Amino acid sequence: MKRALRLGISLGLSGLFLWFAFHNVDLDTMWAQLRQVRWWAVVAFALLTMLIQLCRILRWEVLVRPFVKISTPTLFRVSGLGLMLIMVLPLRLGEFARPYLLKKETGAPFSAGVGSVVVERAMDGLLVTVLFFLTTFLLGASHPVPRPLMAAAVAALLFFAAVTVVIIFALITEARTLALVRRLGTPLAPRLTERAVGMLGAFVVGLRSLPDVRALAVFIGYTLIYWAANGWGMYLVMRGMGWDVPLLAGFTIVCVLVIGIMIPAGPGHLGTFQGALLAGLSIFNIGASEAAAYGMVIYPLTLLVIIAFGVPYLFGHGGEVSEIMRASAAAEEGAAGPS
Repeated sequence: MKRALRLGISLGLSGLFLWFAFHNVDLDTMWAQLRQVRWWAVVAFALLTMLIQLCRILRWEVLVRPFVKISTPTLFRVSGLGLMLIMVLPLRLGEFARPYLLKKETGAPFSAGVGSVVVERAMDGLLVTVLFFLTTFLLGASHPVPRPLMAAAVAALLFFAAVTVVIIFALITEARTLALVRRLGTPLAPRLTERAVGMLGAFVVGLRSLPDVRALAVFIGYTLIYWAANGWGMYLVMRGMGWDVPLLAGFTIVCVLVIGIMIPAGPGHLGTFQGALLAGLSIFNIGASEAAAYGMVIYPLTLLVIIAFGVPYLFGHGGEVSEIMRASAAAEEGAAGPS
């Protein structure tokens, strides 16, 4: 019943954001804008999205390397299928797919796998929110940011900064930090706190065994390529639509999208993705109809590439998705899920 209620709320949020994104759209204007899109922009965006997906897979291998040895075929199978399920499963259950598959394929601790995902999300979230404030500052007063969007960005920055600080302090003084997290969190959410402490502790043990600074440099390198390709791809599609916008516009839209899809809506970030696009493009005086056309290009292409990396691994493993959903639900609820 609880999960059904949450699913209903998430689908309701998707519907609300879709209404926000499309209620002022003029279909004739939207289709006219779509007909103007240059083919090279679509191809470039698709290729850059493939590069992004490849960087995500290889970067995650750097994070799990300290506590498990994983072959290249297994890495691509676990990551490809896991990243696809993040997009298609409701209630963010797909976030547990990679840790579950990693445990099943290699025997790695489930908590350590979840910890790697937490660190990945924290680093990306902090980077993107800082980048948002940097790009909007450089754009200046000629491109004002709507107040609700600025408030959401501030909240995201505070959240990801706090998570990052906890991770850093856990690396320096593990016992004291874990004890502090347990003491502060237990009165509010005891089960959630124990799960968080377990995941953080397991990942800190693995992270401390990183062989050298080179691994950190590789992680940073993949991260820079990943986000540079994101911003560049968004910008190229804008230019392909004939819009006269600065390069910073692409990176600003990426940041707004990341902030927007943090809201746990329906599968595929449906609704929050389109609503975030509308809010972000309004900074550059692009109307709802044009923003809808832009979304009609980048949203299906993004989904297609992510699904293409995961679908080949579904063949012969049809029942695995339901197993992942059950294990993810158990882990999320703090029940006797995989350890």
